[in-house]
Amino acid sequence: MTSTSKETPEYKGPKATNTVLVVDDEEIVCVVLEEALSAHFAIALVKSAEEAVTYFVNAPPDVLLVDKNLPGMSGIDLLRQSKELNPDCEVVVITGYASLESAIEALRLGAYDYLMKPFDDIEIVLEKVRKAGEKHDLSSERRQLMDQIIASNHELRDAHDRLSRAYLQTLTSMITALEARDAYTRGHSDRVAEFSEMIAVEMGVKGEELKHLVDAARLHDIGKIGIREQVLNKAGKLTDEEYDHIKKHPEIGAQIIGQMEAYAHLVPMVRHHHERWDGNGYPVGIKGEEIPFGARIIAVADTFDAMTSERSYRKPRSPGDAIRIIREVAGSQLDPATVGAFLIVQARMQKEAV
Repeated sequence: MTSTSKETPEYKGPKATNTVLVVDDEEIVCVVLEEALSAHFAIALVKSAEEAVTYFVNAPPDVLLVDKNLPGMSGIDLLRQSKELNPDCEVVVITGYASLESAIEALRLGAYDYLMKPFDDIEIVLEKVRKAGEKHDLSSERRQLMDQIIASNHELRDAHDRLSRAYLQTLTSMITALEARDAYTRGHSDRVAEFSEMIAVEMGVKGEELKHLVDAARLHDIGKIGIREQVLNKAGKLTDEEYDHIKKHPEIGAQIIGQMEAYAHLVPMVRHHHERWDGNGYPVGIKGEEIPFGARIIAVADTFDAMTSERSYRKPRSPGDAIRIIREVAGSQLDPATVGAFLIVQARMQKEAV
């Protein structure tokens, strides 16, 4: 119970129980209710709804007993206001008229029950107030439990987000370490992520979908951690066995990323970034629009950066040469629509560079 101000009298009666506020302008009703309730509840009595509002501000009651017909603000108006100020407060409306309509109105507005006066059986009054107090306690406990559950869920989500971010940072660090083994590929994953983002934006991708695509592009070669270094950095032509070995890196990357459920949505893009539009790619050999949309974008960005980067076994191609080749393989190796967006991005970049 909130501490009361000087303007608000304290509840009188047992302290370790429900607080009951009685609002009635009839002296005899107040006397009867005080005598009946004070031994069982902490109670306070006022004669107007305006006085009762002070309690709701400074010392909200658990149960409100209010006369329907009060001078000034009516009991029904106080019922409405009490539900706004303290939704857990249970209201019992007192009426001197045996009207079904008035009872229905009170219940419709949120009253727990109603009492008819004069009170023929004071035990009925006690029982209704007691049950109203029990309902208040259950509502308060339920609200507290829900608040705890929500807080716990927030904490769990925060912990999950921190763990997910840490895992992504670990994978990114692994990529950096991987590329550090080969001076020729240093920065490749960042460039592929940057190119992929520009192509995706040109194709209308935005929001979470764009963020996921960029993450997948940055991690697309994470599986090369499982490839033998002598194969990965071989200066000459790969043997068939070596080529089959290096073709395993998309599957290995998918397995690594798939260890964290939060990044499961990245797995298809990483696993299929070496598929071809004509179905002659790997690891599965799917074709056309069977290839995940993000993987098609990463494939174009990856192809361009691979051709324009120096390798131990060849010199880099010029951007113009690389663009010409990408245009030629649109519809066989690469998705034509994605290549179209890539060409628009490249044209814009060249124009801005002038």
